[in-house]
Amino acid sequence: MAISVTEILGTDSLSGSRLVINDNFNVLASEINSMEVYFSPSAGTITNLNNLSSEALRVGLSTILLDINASTFDILTNVKMTGNLNMTGAGVFRNDTNPQTLNDTFAAGSPIPVGGSTAIPPYTMNRVGNSTASPIAITLYSGSIGQEIFFICTEGSGDVNITGFNSNMVLPGGTGTTITLDAIGESVHLLAVDNGSGVAVWFIVGGTGYVIS
Repeated sequence: MAISVTEILGTDSLSGSRLVINDNFNVLASEINSMEVYFSPSAGTITNLNNLSSEALRVGLSTILLDINASTFDILTNVKMTGNLNMTGAGVFRNDTNPQTLNDTFAAGSPIPVGGSTAIPPYTMNRVGNSTASPIAITLYSGSIGQEIFFICTEGSGDVNITGFNSNMVLPGGTGTTITLDAIGESVHLLAVDNGSGVAVWFIVGGTGYVIS
């Protein structure tokens, strides 16, 4: 709330206004002490607020981690949840698609790596395709436990062979090692599951038209 102090005019005696000056300082000191219950200038922190109202909120200095304003709510870093996530509004929209199609003209060549020995696969949705008579290979590296990944054939009719790195893919039947997509519309959906020792291995949880060999 607004505070007020007594104005001292230029015609007032300075010595005669001593009590007014002291009262003004006491008012200001009291208000500053009240604010410092919540603000700590030395620590650079704000605590104990009952309510905070703002048009926008940004967390992060050189790297923005959270940006909330009138039109967006952007979380720009990893989120770790220890409780439940209950959604009562609209659905969940996944727009985490690899901007490049993993196909016979892919710059990395065959076998095409998805992820790496020190990096989990970066995209959830991966478009694949092959317009040649020669199969192309995709190597799927280990993901993080609970991670999902989709491969969807969007072009061509040649074989796209997906294999796991270091036997990190468990396929139905227990003998196959390769998932093949060879027609537009075919897909496979995999989930990284804890193998019981804290290691993520890929299991098929959905898809259509794929072949295991």
